[in-house]
Amino acid sequence: MKSHATRPRLFRRFISTAIGVLSVSALALTAGSCGQQPEGLAEAPPSHTQVKMDFFHRPLPELALPNDIATRYDETSPTRRRINASMVAPTGFEERIRQRLDRMDGWGVLMPIVVPFTGPIDIQSVVSRHDDVDYATDDDAIYVINITPSSKHYGEIQHLDIGNGNYPAVLERQELYWKNDPRRASVSLFYEEADEDTNRNGRLDAGEDANGNGVLDSGEDTNGNGVLDPPEDTDADGLLDSPNYRPGTRPAADNLAGRADALMTFYERQTNTLIARPLVPLEDHTRYAVVVTRRILDVNGEPVGSPYRTINHNGQTAELQPLLKVLPKGITLSDIAFTYSFTTQTIRADWQAVRNGLYGEGPQAHLATDFPAEISKLYPMRDADAFPGMKKPQLLYGEVWKPALEAIQQQFNGADPGVELQELIDGTYNIDYYSIGSYVSPQLFPKYDSDGKELPLDDQVWPEDLSTKKAPGYGEDVYFTLSIPRKEVSARKDGKQVPVILLGHGYTGNRFDVLSFSSFFARHGFAVLGIDGPSHGLSLNSTEQLLARGLLKGYGIEAAGDALLLDRARDQNNDGTKDSGADFWTSYLFHTRDMVRQYAVDTMQLVRILRGFDGSAKWAHDTNGDGQPDLAGDFDGDGSVDIGADSPLFYFGGSLGGIMAMVNGGVEPGIDAIAPVSGGGGYADLGPRSTQSGVPEAFILRVMGPLFVGTTDPDTGEMALETIVADLNDDATYPIATISGVKPWDTMVVINQRNGKRRCAFVEPSGIVRASNETDVGDPIRIEFYAGPQVLPSEDCELREGAEPYRVVEQFEKEFNFQETIHSPGEPLVALMEGLGLRRGHPDFRRLSGLSQMILDPSDPAVLAQYWQREPLVYSATGEQTGTHALIITTMGDTAVPVSGGILVGRSSGIVPYLENDPRFGEPANQHYIDTYTTEGVNTLKRYTDPQGNGVHLDIENFSGGNDLYGSAIPRAEVPMHIGFEGQDLLGGKSAHIVPYTRPEGQHGFDKPGWTADQLIKRCLSECTETGDDPCGCSSQRTFDIGYFMLNMVAQYFNSGGQTLSSDLCLSRNDCAFIPPIPAARNTDELE
Repeated sequence: MKSHATRPRLFRRFISTAIGVLSVSALALTAGSCGQQPEGLAEAPPSHTQVKMDFFHRPLPELALPNDIATRYDETSPTRRRINASMVAPTGFEERIRQRLDRMDGWGVLMPIVVPFTGPIDIQSVVSRHDDVDYATDDDAIYVINITPSSKHYGEIQHLDIGNGNYPAVLERQELYWKNDPRRASVSLFYEEADEDTNRNGRLDAGEDANGNGVLDSGEDTNGNGVLDPPEDTDADGLLDSPNYRPGTRPAADNLAGRADALMTFYERQTNTLIARPLVPLEDHTRYAVVVTRRILDVNGEPVGSPYRTINHNGQTAELQPLLKVLPKGITLSDIAFTYSFTTQTIRADWQAVRNGLYGEGPQAHLATDFPAEISKLYPMRDADAFPGMKKPQLLYGEVWKPALEAIQQQFNGADPGVELQELIDGTYNIDYYSIGSYVSPQLFPKYDSDGKELPLDDQVWPEDLSTKKAPGYGEDVYFTLSIPRKEVSARKDGKQVPVILLGHGYTGNRFDVLSFSSFFARHGFAVLGIDGPSHGLSLNSTEQLLARGLLKGYGIEAAGDALLLDRARDQNNDGTKDSGADFWTSYLFHTRDMVRQYAVDTMQLVRILRGFDGSAKWAHDTNGDGQPDLAGDFDGDGSVDIGADSPLFYFGGSLGGIMAMVNGGVEPGIDAIAPVSGGGGYADLGPRSTQSGVPEAFILRVMGPLFVGTTDPDTGEMALETIVADLNDDATYPIATISGVKPWDTMVVINQRNGKRRCAFVEPSGIVRASNETDVGDPIRIEFYAGPQVLPSEDCELREGAEPYRVVEQFEKEFNFQETIHSPGEPLVALMEGLGLRRGHPDFRRLSGLSQMILDPSDPAVLAQYWQREPLVYSATGEQTGTHALIITTMGDTAVPVSGGILVGRSSGIVPYLENDPRFGEPANQHYIDTYTTEGVNTLKRYTDPQGNGVHLDIENFSGGNDLYGSAIPRAEVPMHIGFEGQDLLGGKSAHIVPYTRPEGQHGFDKPGWTADQLIKRCLSECTETGDDPCGCSSQRTFDIGYFMLNMVAQYFNSGGQTLSSDLCLSRNDCAFIPPIPAARNTDELE
């Protein structure tokens, strides 16, 4: 055991050298070393294993984080703090991230709490104290406590997930992350599963074939086993990898479920790091204390301790004083091993400043006058030559659109004739008209420099300190599509404004959804209004545009096509086609954060415009053809406002649209209720697990890449050397060279000749190899091949002395075209993309995830969901506060936006209880999601199987009563969950979280009405052995229809203002009494 006498010497050495070594902690260390500073809260008992505070660790310090030790004072900051990030980085890509981090005024509210130790700990000493299903805190090993006396939550203990299952890391598709991945079989991106110490000597053995000749030569058999042993470091990262499994577990490789259960997401063996996750977001702009207790033991059973003479850094003693008044029951200073404080960033005040500014108050008040609340344009929707004498060209009537929609669905979207298509087409009779227009929204990040050149995405970011500093606004045209219901099915028959559903589109989607989807809601009397999110629009190449215009011209509505092609998308890779949303979800984290926030501000501006349609105000548009301006909001010029200030507002959307429903529900008080489908929060958990096309490519590939891969042809023995890079939100593979004579366990070295970074890899026995590197675009690359395993046990890719390459590649040897640039043989080999080059399963990947969440927090639905009801945002400019009812629809087994993210939003909002016992299950609802593997949401683990042995999910809602396409083939819950269907929410209505069952293997979203009928009919026809015209009556067969069920549930919920939730099976049959009949078609010749 270390004596007290050794501590002052080590502490002094730490202080004396750190200031000149590490800028991250310079101010904090200065404060901690001055004699005048207060002593710590208490003396620290001696210990063998301490919390690690290593400011010398490279490439980044290894500290307990978040931690205000790593901040600096700034009087201009809203919190008086800034993250003190070092600017030294190997790439400009990483340097720009650090520069932005350096401006942040605090830490994340949902980021992990990570506590590294100087040695391994007794994992069970932590787990056994945090495995309560109700998260009781009386015997916890680690605490996070609010220590801000002015906070209404002062003294509250934050409930933590430490291996409880709320944040699963398991993947559905392990091999998704590009070819030749040395860790392709791992069930996670973040944590190691490989066991490299094959001979159990505790060392990383370099391999015995020192000369690379494939023969066991004299002196090479170092262990005397008579075999030429390969290197143990199979991913060549210089670390002796071992499975990050729970103690006492060693699941078989083919036992995916066992491996998922064994994998620890709360402790990282490689770095001895404890990882705690807040169950719900912390309060922003608030100071917290992390209290590491002596209940945590090291592997020798002794309590862990402090890295200092006292139980805290002296520089934090004053900040920690409020902790003394709110220590958890049963905890005294003598029970504390180490404690430290951190301050969370400003989130609420920034949102308040922007929306208050739109209404003319506060530091952003200029937004109100610079960007008036008005519709800029209404666009023609019908062609004059096809509709001679028309008075209202801005209207596209439902009957006019019907045949065009049918043709588009069949010719462009590949729809087959059937019930689904017919339901969609017939639904257009519910629509009076469609209209397209635009308005100007304040864009709070610049897109172009002074010369009109597009800025790098790193610079397309909102400014910091919005709550205190005026931000420039850059106007952008935002295009909308509106559908108005027929008077027969809506309040318009009584001269009233109709309720409006704001429709959010999916990732890479666009507002065309209004034209193809809104008829289902029109039947219930709703107008549907959709906008293109930032950078989104119709992504059609020139040929497709020509075909679309030709098709629409045939129906006399080419003008509608012209209006639809006006959007916010742009060509981002020079191929001549607009790329919808390609820069929305990316590894440019600050840009991604602000794309979400910008999308919400665009909605705020739209709501502001609608409020101006008060029945007396006029706009600049002539909507009845008399040459005079008409009432604002009277789109059809009949003298009545169609939608406006009296219209209740709701938000519905799926995927990205579901996320934006969650976001807008938290920040826009004008929205009465939301129904997000397949949305979720906790971006840094969702992104790495997402199978959504475009997300791995835009985010993960830039983090892991660029990749350099070699694949040996088994017939010729030649290796094709290629590079895999991100092309916007897609991946692209390009040839570099052909390598001859490659053998198993040869060494490939990839060198960035600008920054000197080296990465090694071994050729696997199957002839494949892969390495990455840290690069900026255009960095010169050198790739070397060596005979045999030449890598020494080193994290720096050091080779054996005297090793000489048998092949060097410094030029492209093949021709290819990347983003309209031709690369020819003989040109210098360069990196085609900027990337961080992180390895799968490496601690750096896990660390990046935590920092990513911190950056993304201000836009994260899980952070903003608390503003729905529990912690409303108050806007002084209008005297309003947020408050929305919510029906969260998280589809079972969704891996595009993983289920855990929807449940996290449910917890954060207060809809999903995680502390209170649900008597139906004998545990909290949140725990029941975990225990039924709903939170995990991965069918390939085969937690449940069908009769054929396929992995399926448990139907925990059983809305169908078992009468659906899958019948008895899938397991059903005896007691459905239906969280929120009973009782009232905090606003006196209904808020719920449901996980509807759509497909046995899981699905992102749910199918449209009629899809299930089509499947049942196909099944019937395939089984029918009779001949004749439908002798088995297949065409009339119906079963539970999830599309109708969900849309009718949402419509009823919205129509009741968030007061009524029903799961009556009439919703599925589409025959509930409240559903009006579809109106008869009108004579198009009589429509103006």
